[in-house]
Amino acid sequence: MIRSLTSVLALLLVTACASSNQASAAPTAATVAVQPGDLPSTMHRCTISGDINTYLDSLKAKDPATYTSTKNEWTDAQSKGATATFVGFYTDSDANCTNVASTVANLSAAAYPLVVNFSVQFKDEASASNGYTNGQIFGIDRAMLKANGAPVVEGTKTGLGPNSIVLSTTILSQAFYIAVWQNNAFMVILGIINLDAATGRQVAAAETNRIK
Repeated sequence: MIRSLTSVLALLLVTACASSNQASAAPTAATVAVQPGDLPSTMHRCTISGDINTYLDSLKAKDPATYTSTKNEWTDAQSKGATATFVGFYTDSDANCTNVASTVANLSAAAYPLVVNFSVQFKDEASASNGYTNGQIFGIDRAMLKANGAPVVEGTKTGLGPNSIVLSTTILSQAFYIAVWQNNAFMVILGIINLDAATGRQVAAAETNRIK
C-alpha cells in the first residue's frame, strides 16, 4: 500500500511540474495570435494562416504584388527589431477562405465575417514600443487609423494598455473593428470585419491576456 501510494504521489508531482512548466512557457507570436476559441464557433482559421515565411510563400504565386509589399514590410519590421510574426485569417466558410487567399489586397471589401491578425514579436519590449510609436509596422500606424476623421480610442481607455488604439466604425454596410497595440515584446494588429464590436473587444482582450 505504501509503495502504491508513493507511486501515485510521484506521478501527481510529475504531472504538476509539467503543468507548471507549460503554464510558465514564454509566449510566442503563434500563441499570442487569435485562436479558434477566441471567436464564434461559426468562424474557422483559413489555411493561408501561418508564420510570416509560410504566409509569404503562399502569396508568391497567388498575389505577387501583395507578396512584394508584405515582404518589404517584414524586412522593415525586422530592421526595427521584429523577430517573428504569425499571420492569422479567419472567416465563416471554405469558399470565403479561398476568396481571402486569392484577393488578399482587397480584403477591406469583404462582404462576409473576416478576421485578420498580425502578431509580431520583437527582440525586447523597447523595440516593440518603438515599433508602435514610430512609423508603420506592416503598413499600419496610428496616423493611418486617424486619417479619415473616424473616432478612435487611445491609451488605457482601450483596455489594451497605454500603447494602443482602437477604431470601431461602420462604413456603408460594413462594420470594422481595428485594434493596434503593444504589450511587452509584442505588437498586435487586429482587423475584424462584419462582426460586432463586442466580439472585437473580446478577441483583443484574449490576445493581450496571453502576452504574459
